[in-house]
This record gives sequence, C-alpha cells and structure tokens, in this order.
Amino acid sequence: MNTKILNEIGFSEAEKKVYISLLELGSSTAAPILKKTGLQNSVLYRTIHRLIEKGFISFIKKGKIKHYKSTDPELLLTFLKEKEKRLKEIIPELKLKQTQSEKEDAEVYSGIKGVKTLLYSLIEESKKGEESFFFQSGSKIYTELQDKIFLAYDQLRKEKDLDVKGILHISTKKLMKKGRYSKMRYVDFPIPQTMAIFRNKTAIIAWGNLEKPTGVLITSKEIADQYKEFFKEMWKIAKP
Repeated sequence: MNTKILNEIGFSEAEKKVYISLLELGSSTAAPILKKTGLQNSVLYRTIHRLIEKGFISFIKKGKIKHYKSTDPELLLTFLKEKEKRLKEIIPELKLKQTQSEKEDAEVYSGIKGVKTLLYSLIEESKKGEESFFFQSGSKIYTELQDKIFLAYDQLRKEKDLDVKGILHISTKKLMKKGRYSKMRYVDFPIPQTMAIFRNKTAIIAWGNLEKPTGVLITSKEIADQYKEFFKEMWKIAKP
C-alpha cells in the first residue's frame, strides 16, 4: 500500500507509523505499538499525543492503563474537507495581499509537480469561452507524459469550457489519444517544444530528461500578444 498521501496531508513519518500500526492492532496499549513501529519510547508518546489532539487516535482507560485505537480512516476525508473549508475562508484575504498590478515578471517551476502547478495556475482564473493557445513538439514527451500531465490538463480546460487551439509537430499525431479536447493542427517543421499562451501570460517548458523539467511563467502582455500573433499566423498554414 502506498501511504505517501498521508505525508502529503500532514502526517509525519512517526505519526503515519503509529496510525497504521493501530489500524492493524486494533485497541492496544503502548507496548505493542512500540514494538511494531520501532520508535523510541519518548517519540512514541509524543506522537500518540499529537494524533489524539488531531483526532486520529482515541483511548480508554482500563484501570490505570490506557488502550489506544485509531479512529475510522473515513475521518481523514472529513479532516481534509475541514482544512479546505478553512483555506477557502482566507483565500479572499490572501488575494487582497496579492499584487494586482500589470508589472512584468517571470516565475520558475521545477519538476513534474512544478510543471503541473505552472499549467494549472496559467488558467486558474479563466472564464468560459476564453482563448488558450499552445505549441507542442517531441513525440517522446507525449509517449511518457500524456497520461501523467496532458490528459488531466485537457480535462481541466474542458471543464472550464475554454476555446483551446494547439499547433503540434506531425510526429506527435499518431500518439494523440482519443478524447483530446483541444482543436489541433499539425506542421512538419520545428516549433517550440512546449509553450502555452493565455491572457497576458506565456508558459515555456524545457523537459530535459523528462525527470526534472523546468518551466517559466512569464507575465507580460507585450510578450503574450507577440506569441498570440505568431500562433495565429502559424494556424493559417498548419493542417488538421
């Protein structure tokens, strides 16, 4: 079982070990948990205390001995929903602190998760019917990353009901999976490897060895407008 998601939602390694061990043990005193997790005695009790505070462990006393038990895993979803609710409450305030000026800047993103963040943030505040353009070349990129990144990103653009157009190199045409949302045309000459243009933003991604790509998100109306004009001219000569 892959338990990394527990770390991603805020569990420390020790908390994860104790929580899962108690799921397997059922109601238990500290000694079996200590043996199963391999944690130091002091670490175990601090960890149990934190999990009780978070609501992931409960206990009852039998005599003077505490018997611990992990709460139902379904409560993890409730925990996430509560965090999401609290986060939504402060989003408006955070946005007020965000600089709203049209100044030009560039942000760098690294790794697969970073590139996903870049692409999703590009269209985060989009509205129905807005235009979005992209260039894509390199058959290897689609072979290895279509399922990891591009299909989910296409689905997001579809849910947002964007008017998406893409110009791709002809070498990728046979690799396109059915259900691709974008209106696509193809060319047989070099084009940018990965570039997306939306509103006043331009995203450029260098995939490298595909294990640790680097993306740059440029906020500049002038640059975005230049690439939009370039795209529209290329669209006229590209073929379906």
